[in-house]
Amino acid sequence: MISINRNLRRLAVAATLILAATVANAASVTFNSVANSVDRGGVYSGFYSLTLDTESILGLCDSRNSFVNPPITWTADIRSYADIQSGAVGKFNSPSTAATLAKYSQSGWLFSQIGTLLPTDYNGQADIQEAIWKIMTPAYVLVGGGAAAWYASATDTTHDAFDWTGVMRVVTPNPASQSSIDVQEFLVGPVVPVPAAVWLFGSALGLMGWVRRKASV
Repeated sequence: MISINRNLRRLAVAATLILAATVANAASVTFNSVANSVDRGGVYSGFYSLTLDTESILGLCDSRNSFVNPPITWTADIRSYADIQSGAVGKFNSPSTAATLAKYSQSGWLFSQIGTLLPTDYNGQADIQEAIWKIMTPAYVLVGGGAAAWYASATDTTHDAFDWTGVMRVVTPNPASQSSIDVQEFLVGPVVPVPAAVWLFGSALGLMGWVRRKASV
């Protein structure tokens, strides 16, 4: 009877951890406006205004060939570096290979470089956005004057394994097509603390420790 109770506790902890992960990773995404992006050959490049559940945030898109017009809302999964590395599906890593992992690392490095620009350097931000488009879709022809230099720097093999933890999240539509639209994948900044999810995850870890201590008694 004691062993059964211990197993039930372990199952409860596992379920709690899975729930915490689900709460943290699933999101409703609303593309609000083109915000500070600039016209690059008829397509807006740069930061867009988004809402992830209740979080207002700016994001870059990484798919040049997915066209969505604001306002529009869809469902998505929030992918971390660890998620993508472990094979979680993004728009450009199905199947997951060394080459597709490098694409996300190169894009993560470019995303990290936005902080080197002035906040109002919208053309510079658009150049980085374009470089990301070309990484993900090599046939894309760059328009912005500075985009080629960013692309060359990102793809010189130096950043193929860049760890973008704490730099970027990937907002992957799930499913990829919704309401007959090939919806967009966005790159956004690091997560802000979510007290409910943090509490849930922390409580689960504490419970796991308690179960282990009881099992060893």
